[in-house]
Amino acid sequence: MEKEDFGQALSLAEKSQNTYGNKNILLYHLDVGMLAHLNGNYEESNTEFEQAKQLYSENYTKSVSAGLFSLFTNDNVIPYYGLPYEMAYMNIFCSLNYIMLGKINESVVEARQADNLFKKLVADSSGKAFYQDDGFVRYLMGLIYENAGYINDALISYKLALKAYPRTISKTPVPKDLINSLYNAYLSLSMFNEAKAFKDEYPFVCRKNLNSKGELIIIDYNGIAPKKTDYFIQMSFDKAWLYYINADMIQEDQEEAQQIASATIAGLSKDTIKFAFPKYVRISNSITSFAIKDNPSKSFLAQDMATMMESYLSHYNTTIYARTIARAVGRYVIAKQITNNVEKKSGEQTGIIANALFNVANSLIEKADTRSWRSLPENINILRTTMEPGNHNLTIEFYDANSNIVKTKNIQTNIISNKKTFVIINSIGK
Repeated sequence: MEKEDFGQALSLAEKSQNTYGNKNILLYHLDVGMLAHLNGNYEESNTEFEQAKQLYSENYTKSVSAGLFSLFTNDNVIPYYGLPYEMAYMNIFCSLNYIMLGKINESVVEARQADNLFKKLVADSSGKAFYQDDGFVRYLMGLIYENAGYINDALISYKLALKAYPRTISKTPVPKDLINSLYNAYLSLSMFNEAKAFKDEYPFVCRKNLNSKGELIIIDYNGIAPKKTDYFIQMSFDKAWLYYINADMIQEDQEEAQQIASATIAGLSKDTIKFAFPKYVRISNSITSFAIKDNPSKSFLAQDMATMMESYLSHYNTTIYARTIARAVGRYVIAKQITNNVEKKSGEQTGIIANALFNVANSLIEKADTRSWRSLPENINILRTTMEPGNHNLTIEFYDANSNIVKTKNIQTNIISNKKTFVIINSIGK
């Protein structure tokens, strides 16, 4: 993915279903679906996402029995059931797949599914769910409805997007394009009083008139979603000495060696407790925006996916910490009871061996749940501009935070008079 070789990434993922395993089959379909989407295999992408949707629906009301079992091992023994925002973005990616395939009505169906999801999240949680709406999803739904000619639906989505953006867990600012889109929806529906009041509130809005031109909408999946990794705190007590290890943000090639070291310390210590917690680590990416060469329009940040993922994890960290601590302490208490009984029945030396074995086992078992939808972008940038009808060869320039050109990419597109043309691109810069 870092090389933007999505064909090879897709092939690798498709060959790796056994590596994902049965407990992570939902993640397999999410990754293959997303990689197929990025590679332009839109039919395959929708097939994979439909399977992921089915699994998510089946998992939504799963029994807590697997969760109870995880109290004695770790959260990785539970199947990956999926997160609410993943379902919403599946709908959006499926809708874009249908647009790219020219199936406009089907794209609208997916947008309506996203709306139904938000209604269900609100109803099931009595409005208390941490993620129950999404400004970006609503905004893109508006574009999808508008593209299909459902202006009233687009108006409703734009209004909901304007309301949702300030509450969105990604903390993404409200795009000015959304405000302008809502203003033009008012005008298209001849709601002139509402349009006037809206312009009084947002003086910068302006009327969009294509004048037989077409509209180009470029959606850029920028960067790669942060990697969910684990850090642990291990406390070992022996002869009044406290050994403390904090392996925060360890490198992949250090993980095995660190695990061995941790288990060794645990085995040599009289008492040991280990806690493993998840966290996200961002993947380096210098690109922040893009533009079309010799075109005044600039891209804008539509969704900060990385911050959304981090916020969701941070919100549930209290629950994760409580479960992790309870699990580690519980295993420690059980191990101490068993080793004390062994020592009473078989002698001190046997008790020492049993204690060491339990310490090593507990150290190796404790691991945070680091599963996540890795093939998502870090953020999503959008550019909208009007262009003359016909075929165009365009040069896309990608910029860093200091407005320096990081890289360029050439694309071809066909603009149709008074129609929207969607183009999907990708970017990552070192």
